[in-house]
Amino acid sequence: MNGRGSMKAALGVALTLAAAPLAAAEDERQAVFERYLDFAAMVQGGSIEPNWLADGSSFWFADGGPADRVIWRVDPAADVVEPLFDVPRLRAAIAEAIGHEPPYAGVPFETFQLTPDGATASFALEGGRFSLDMATYKVEAQPAPAATPAANVRPGTFPRRGYFSLPVPSPEVLSPDGKWYATLIDENVALRSAADGSIHALTADGTFDDAWDVESARLTLGAGITIAYVPFTPWSPDSLKLWATLTDRSKLPRKGELHYMETLERIVPRPFAVAGGHLDHVRPHILHVLSGERIAVDVDTEDCYFVLLGWLPDASEALFARFSRDFKTVDVMAARAVDGSVRTLFTETAETFVKIQHDVVSFGNAGFTALPDGSGFLWESTRDGWNHLYLYRNDGRLERQLTRGDYPVLEVQKVDQENGWVYFTAHGEHPRVYDTHLYRVALGGGAAQRLTQDEGQHAVGFSPSLAYFLDTHSSPGRAPRVDLRAADGSLVRTLSEADTSALESLGWTPTVEFSVKAADGETDLWGVMHRPYDFDPGKRYPVLEYLYAGPQIVATDRSFSLGLSKTQNLPRAMAQLGYVVVTLDGRGTPERSKAFQDVIYRSWGKNEIADHAAAIRQLGERHPFMDLDRVGIWGHSWGGYYAFAALAQAPDLYRAAVSSAPGYNPYASLLYEPYLDLPERAKGAYEFASPYRLAPQVQGRLMLVGGLADFATFPEFMRMSRALIDAGIDHDQVVLPEEGHGYTGVAEDYFIRKLAGFFETNVMEAER
Repeated sequence: MNGRGSMKAALGVALTLAAAPLAAAEDERQAVFERYLDFAAMVQGGSIEPNWLADGSSFWFADGGPADRVIWRVDPAADVVEPLFDVPRLRAAIAEAIGHEPPYAGVPFETFQLTPDGATASFALEGGRFSLDMATYKVEAQPAPAATPAANVRPGTFPRRGYFSLPVPSPEVLSPDGKWYATLIDENVALRSAADGSIHALTADGTFDDAWDVESARLTLGAGITIAYVPFTPWSPDSLKLWATLTDRSKLPRKGELHYMETLERIVPRPFAVAGGHLDHVRPHILHVLSGERIAVDVDTEDCYFVLLGWLPDASEALFARFSRDFKTVDVMAARAVDGSVRTLFTETAETFVKIQHDVVSFGNAGFTALPDGSGFLWESTRDGWNHLYLYRNDGRLERQLTRGDYPVLEVQKVDQENGWVYFTAHGEHPRVYDTHLYRVALGGGAAQRLTQDEGQHAVGFSPSLAYFLDTHSSPGRAPRVDLRAADGSLVRTLSEADTSALESLGWTPTVEFSVKAADGETDLWGVMHRPYDFDPGKRYPVLEYLYAGPQIVATDRSFSLGLSKTQNLPRAMAQLGYVVVTLDGRGTPERSKAFQDVIYRSWGKNEIADHAAAIRQLGERHPFMDLDRVGIWGHSWGGYYAFAALAQAPDLYRAAVSSAPGYNPYASLLYEPYLDLPERAKGAYEFASPYRLAPQVQGRLMLVGGLADFATFPEFMRMSRALIDAGIDHDQVVLPEEGHGYTGVAEDYFIRKLAGFFETNVMEAER
């Protein structure tokens, strides 16, 4: 071998040896990334599911997995926490009954039924049902129940189209007397017998273009996670009447939902209301179950949205809210069941918008809570500049404002009318303006009392007796803990603390919170920062930002975030690939003052990227480990809109963007009219909000991602792609066949893989 060959061989060996540790480090980082996509799997405990007992205060919960499960009984009044079962005795009794040892070493079942007196527990095991005498620990097989029609009747689901036309499975609604399930069949209202499953039609004239609907749980799929909200039952308290609506969509234009997985492509037409055009024409009715009579509610139904609020206890009237299409006005009204005549309880107006449209229209939540005795209700309003509670009587008389101050009420949790308290959650602490705590205020008036203590997010669940509540709390960098507290907030005991040992053994750098100034130099903004598991403050890391920036939600998760989808875990997971990942909420978003949110009004697209870019620059000045020469951004839905806008409005900072399911078109009526006003009154606002004009200004690398079956936004995806082509702007496309607005299963995995690869090439490995 000549000298040159020896040198080349030696160099090859050296390069191979140098590459080996690098490859191993990359493999480790990829493995950690994948584990973080299922973040909840690395944390045990820190949550419990209470099963309340007959006294309304005691409960049991299951702890641990199949191998070591324990069922704990909690008696708050006696301050007792003890195993409900003697596990060795239980397992021995079960073994005698089934003829062999039950599996594992703990309680071999997770759910069971306890009689009100606590004397007998019944459970299912290995395909059979058994009863346990709690005194003698004798286990006996239970005979199979007699086959009856009622035994086979289970609550089903029915498709609801709502204002976005996409059918979503919704649960049938049981009547208060337990005899009937309200459902929809072929666009008509029907009753299904809870006794034998027989169907009784209440309407027969519903069609695709003029369809009936009844209220049920609202379910929606977005960003890979199902969100549910349970509004008010359509049933009257006497089970004799139903609130139902008839919706005419015949004048709406159609969008095409595209399907290419068949021999011939299939296009499903979806009615879609356009800003300034026709709306879904909704006409409320009251259906009488016994007579079959249907009473049209006597109210103006043009250019408005309706939300059921509930029924009076005597079933004489149904309460509802009517919102103007621009959301500047809401009328709270009552309709008489006998003739449909209507009285107005009160009207509220705003210069911008009175409520968040997604809360009202998507989830049926208008901020209304009935008093338990039916004598009045609580109403949430931002009329004094913050979201607060107001006590009304059923005649529309305002009795008093219950809460006040520079903080927003989030949600009423419970009303304890017997003891005179309203329990609610709020962002009531300064300067930590997004911490969520439980408070209570007297129905008779007075100062609100804070009932939870630790910094962070508190989610509460009350006992049926309202004497106690479970407080599950955490922060971005603190794992969850469950405390049992009395109704006055005093601590009874801690029941569960999360075990993060598996996470710590893998590698974990706690998420940190931060505050910065908005682009105006005055307004405080808050966010969180995720760092790699092997974070070294002496190194320089590329930066990614995840944003949403839509005006109806805050995007920053300020809890420890367990149990979420891969897509929702993505900001924390992406940090494990060697990035610093930032999320924050800028001006124009909710859960602050009304003025903070109203920044969006008629100004869509003007302040959002300015705020986010200002925040990233401030963080870069504060933290030398952030490499602001390598910054990328991504978002989904309206976040996709703003991720795209970042490359046009702040190209000196953002060098790459992933725009996923982007909602570019500002002419979707329900989504934009409340924030931009009506097109005939705000033409300039709509023109500015349309991002197609920005296509020639895009710099850096852009990847568009969309689901082919997302009829609302995929046409906008293609229109933007064409605008970029016309402007000579290179960009990437990722099209996901059969996917809608949220990606699931293998499509979600593919999206994540493409996003990670895109940022690796265009941010991580980019020249500094």
